[in-house]
Amino acid sequence: MAARVTVGMPVYQGQDFVAEALRSLQAQTFTDFELFISVDGDDQVSAEACRPFLSDSRFRMVVHSERLDWVGNFNWLLEQPLGEFFCYRQHDDTTTPDFFAKLLDLADRRPDAAIVYADCQHIGEQSHIEEMPSVKGDTHERLRQFIELYRPTPCRGIIRREAIAQAGPVRVDEFRSNQQIFVWLTKLLRWGSFLRFPEPVYIRRIHEDNYHKQNRRWSDEKKLGDWTTVFTGLLEAVVPTCTTVEERLFFQTFILDRVCIARGRQSYWIKPDTIEKSGTFILRCFERLAAEGSIDRWIAPYPSGASDVLPTMLTDAMAAQSDKHRLVMQQAEIERERLDQELAQLKSRNRAKTRRNRKLAGEIDLLRNSKALRFERAMRRLFGQSVS
Repeated sequence: MAARVTVGMPVYQGQDFVAEALRSLQAQTFTDFELFISVDGDDQVSAEACRPFLSDSRFRMVVHSERLDWVGNFNWLLEQPLGEFFCYRQHDDTTTPDFFAKLLDLADRRPDAAIVYADCQHIGEQSHIEEMPSVKGDTHERLRQFIELYRPTPCRGIIRREAIAQAGPVRVDEFRSNQQIFVWLTKLLRWGSFLRFPEPVYIRRIHEDNYHKQNRRWSDEKKLGDWTTVFTGLLEAVVPTCTTVEERLFFQTFILDRVCIARGRQSYWIKPDTIEKSGTFILRCFERLAAEGSIDRWIAPYPSGASDVLPTMLTDAMAAQSDKHRLVMQQAEIERERLDQELAQLKSRNRAKTRRNRKLAGEIDLLRNSKALRFERAMRRLFGQSVS
């Protein structure tokens, strides 16, 4: 009989911390779990650090001969026979001994929850507690809340097998799927709520080699490309849940706005700080959507079986939004031209004032020199000296 909780631990170059992570699992007061250690890229050093723990019958290890990278390794773990819950455990993190017991107690009382997760105590380079409120309500309210929050905290909880089955694997892209965990979490929300256990029983180690930090060393161009996949991924997750024109229009504009507009306390968002950068980013989002062959997630007929008038309603509504946007941009361009003209006039007046000031300064210097010369001549006459 399968264990109630299946723990998946992808490991790559984790030899410095993995032993502590494995000891933390062995210390759990809840014992009905099994662990898959998935060592990536034939990393024998990490594998050697794990082998002493394989005497625990609950622990298994697979060493992959080729590099799967994070997303391939994670998806491989999802393909294994899962218990009632799946727990993703990073090789450099630990938990308190009652982590499973406390989260399972809440999960048993809330069978509608896709994920139950806890607050995270950061150690290492940081020491704050990471918190994220529960995500509850009907399907669209849950999706809206999470896209607004956009935090990875729930992925460190316990996840119901049924929710994973309907979400499928994590999307793969050429940017190491750096942001795709957020898309996957959005898909999990289609099944049910995310519930917070408000105690820091998960301990997250922050250090220079954390996966989430690696993209900071990327070029701006690569970061921009990575973020366009957030736009296309969220559309992929949300659009299938929309059954009316109003729902689809709301989420299309909502996702575009939340991806392209930076907000306070959202460190994950790129921050286009000029009209040109913002426009380029939005254009790249749609280019990415077209490149993925999914432009119909933005422009598509109404679901089959609906009234023939509804596609026209959707098209008309989108055209109206486009016209409104175009008008706003035209007005902005007119206003910018007006401001440019005012600036040019101010610069011209300033140059004229500068010329006048320089001329006046020259006249003052000339007058001062003239007065000094007359004074000198008068003094010489007074003392009987010759005056040239």
